[in-house]
Amino acid sequence: MELIDTPNPNAKKVIVNHDYEIAINIEKGNGDIEGMAKDLIEVDGVVSIFTGPNFLTVTKEEAADWGSINKDILNKFDTI
Repeated sequence: MELIDTPNPNAKKVIVNHDYEIAINIEKGNGDIEGMAKDLIEVDGVVSIFTGPNFLTVTKEEAADWGSINKDILNKFDTI
């Protein structure tokens, strides 16, 4: 899995096939999150996931560090 920079410094794109409806914004605190988005939203510093065709966009808190988030995401998906 690779996190790709976007024009927004607080967002990164993850190229991945998924079964989510397109153009849905999933925010931390939503109780009905399942699958990969649930795993991503549980990472400290991540506040939302946006679903696109064959990608997910991960948005972080402004003060959060991408280094920690990237590492946590890669470690989480290494074990799945």
